[in-house]
Amino acid sequence: MTVEYSRLRPVSSWIKLVKDKNSAFHKKLVQIYGDNGDMKCQAAEMCLRTLEVFSGAYGTERRVLIVRSTGRVNLVGTHIDHRGGSVNPICIKDMWLVVEPRDDDVVLAKNVESGEFADEQFCIKECLPVGEKIHDWDAWCHDEFEKRKDDSSITWSNYVRAAVLYFQHLNTKDDGGFAPAIKGMNMMFYGNVPRAAGLASSSALVMAAAEAIIRLNGLRFERTDLVEHAGFAEWYVGTRGGCSDHAAIIFGKPNTIIHITAFPATVDSTPLPAGYSVLLVNSLKEAKKQTGARDAFNSCVAAYVFGLMMLGKNFPQYAGKLQRLRDVNPQKLGVDEAEIYRIVKSLPASVSRAEILELLPEGEQKIRRVFRSHKEPEQGYQIRQICLYGITECVRADMVAQCLRGRDMKTFGQLISISHDGDRVTKLVDGKRIQTDNRYPDARIDALISDLESGDPHRMSRASLWRQGGGYNVSVLELDMLVDIALAAPGVIGAGLVGAGMGGCIVAVVENEHARQVIENMAEQYYRPRNLEVKAEVVTPVGGLSTI
Repeated sequence: MTVEYSRLRPVSSWIKLVKDKNSAFHKKLVQIYGDNGDMKCQAAEMCLRTLEVFSGAYGTERRVLIVRSTGRVNLVGTHIDHRGGSVNPICIKDMWLVVEPRDDDVVLAKNVESGEFADEQFCIKECLPVGEKIHDWDAWCHDEFEKRKDDSSITWSNYVRAAVLYFQHLNTKDDGGFAPAIKGMNMMFYGNVPRAAGLASSSALVMAAAEAIIRLNGLRFERTDLVEHAGFAEWYVGTRGGCSDHAAIIFGKPNTIIHITAFPATVDSTPLPAGYSVLLVNSLKEAKKQTGARDAFNSCVAAYVFGLMMLGKNFPQYAGKLQRLRDVNPQKLGVDEAEIYRIVKSLPASVSRAEILELLPEGEQKIRRVFRSHKEPEQGYQIRQICLYGITECVRADMVAQCLRGRDMKTFGQLISISHDGDRVTKLVDGKRIQTDNRYPDARIDALISDLESGDPHRMSRASLWRQGGGYNVSVLELDMLVDIALAAPGVIGAGLVGAGMGGCIVAVVENEHARQVIENMAEQYYRPRNLEVKAEVVTPVGGLSTI
């Protein structure tokens, strides 16, 4: 192992480099932001501010490393990365970290915005079991979450702890000895990724910390392997999501849409189509996974798990092929789309925990373990509609690259909007907003099968798998309103929520010449009536995780 001390410089030296526009630092910014001068200037200012605040806290001659992470916007492929589905993100904005290795195992995390993020400190060895290796990271994370869930003194540093403790766990012998012992760190963070907005600000923190740990401790990971490790690390905070956010942050490129598949991990990319802008609109309704939203998030994931278990039991002829929900598709199973609907129809619309245990007695141990991640949903697990969402979203996500390369922007926009339809809780009908009904009773599925088998091209097209939203239902009124405002505007080809839902942002893809008008429509119809600051902007894809 080679610790990258060559990248360590005194803070004062880094400050000189940042101020010198002809330095290697500014050449690195070109790799991250392309030829966007405004973004490079803003990045340099943020990095300089982080260095200056670090200097004030720790000293000007401390030898430090600079890491830059980022947020992400996933355009198509929502709620499916943990089921093996593909994602199609862009990276946006910045998370800067100035970090100094320590000689002990104390981690001190500070933030430039100290008024919002109090200093937090922890000792690595005090956070891990004594004299033994963690043999079940998932179970241990759950137990630790239960212990600290009422401790209000531990907040944002949980994401730093997630990375530090996981990588120490990976480097622990069976007798509990550390090999190597992860170094403590003095850390200063500063970012402009909106928080609790569905833009992966938490994963940006995890990835910045992970990159620092790897560089300062001489650890070696292939980038594709780091994706999975980072996803597992974030389980520490209590969620059970996938790895797509971390993959996006690692592989992001300027002015590029990334296409990422999992199991095995593959990464491809397509330039952002000329003539179109990505518009990000913040509802200013926070989506906090650290509060009640965690139960909703994890219960939907649980519905996926239980649904796949049921399908394996209901269709033993396919059981060997059904490793993940993404495998429920015509190509994998060698069937037509009508048969996929028949398979989905075998799932219960809604079930309680008791009913799940009755239906799947052979899976009780696994089921009870999944139960631990969340409270039982009051209305039961909506397994059929959630699984249909996941199955069809996997199909939509795999269509994106072909649409972009063929300049089929109409279909690309529809993919985004249909994805949101599966999350909707409200819709506009004749100018009135009503609740949506994303349930799929037998009659609705039978009608889809009938359309597919009718021989009528129009009916067959409207019944296609990719055109079905399913029913994941994690939008909120505010997000639905913003999507509808966007879709009513000229030049918008598609719009939908970003991230896990329950608040946060929407994204819209719009023809360049109409972007400013869409922002004004948002201001006029959403922000001003609520006396809210306008938080709608065109975002430009930037490069991903890097050590400067």
